[in-house]
Amino acid sequence: MWCNDPVLTYLRASGYNAVRLPKADIRPLQIMTQAGRDLSRLGELATVFVPGNQVPLPRITADVRAAAITGQRTGDLSLGIGLSILGNILGAMGGSPLGFEEQYRRAKTIAFEFQDVLGDSVEVAELDKYLGAADVNPFSRHVAELLDSDAIYVTTATIKSKKFVVEARASTGGALDVSAPAIQDAIGTNVKVSQQGGSTSKLAYEGTIPLVFGFQAVRLYYRDGRYSAFRILPPEGGLVAMGGRSGSANADDFVDRFVTERAFVRLGGDG
Repeated sequence: MWCNDPVLTYLRASGYNAVRLPKADIRPLQIMTQAGRDLSRLGELATVFVPGNQVPLPRITADVRAAAITGQRTGDLSLGIGLSILGNILGAMGGSPLGFEEQYRRAKTIAFEFQDVLGDSVEVAELDKYLGAADVNPFSRHVAELLDSDAIYVTTATIKSKKFVVEARASTGGALDVSAPAIQDAIGTNVKVSQQGGSTSKLAYEGTIPLVFGFQAVRLYYRDGRYSAFRILPPEGGLVAMGGRSGSANADDFVDRFVTERAFVRLGGDG
């Protein structure tokens, strides 16, 4: 869907995998596993890996401004895809995902822009030391099996924003007038809607909590029950994100290719 999108190319060049459905509860030091072609979150790193006496859990550096990503714009998305994404963003922000579509019914395409982007991260070198000194919780039997299959990943960085700008264009290719007050009435007061730059075709949607739309991760390698190495998960053109499935994983799924046939996958987790 967004395979050739210039923003996804930009995120890839910046080392991030894109998230189709932004969420607020993604952060560094979460562990994930691959189920088929999706990633599923399993929990927090400290829950599964018991720290050693000498090396504490890596410190998360939070809310660093990502000026290089702020202001980046997606390509024009089809109306159906664009409205689906916007509805999910509004729902994650605490607004109603219903009723706003009427204002966009005459649109042909929709584009998104990231504003006021912030980043959270940990130093991978510190994570490496922590894992070298930590032991796997003996009660985490399923995770231990996944480690033996090289099937565990740890998030190391995220990018997030609480403000997304949406621009609508008509079938003629020109700007489309969209009523901010009408959409505000439809979605409720949890999300602030305003015109952007004086243009009635560009509306800013701003919530109270930043939503994560990109992440970095490393893949862990264990030998004989002990941590041995990590490998940075390369962003495959924005084709990788976290999935909503859970359950057992097949070791055959965890080869070094890490791609999906789709530009994005639905983001989910354990709650």
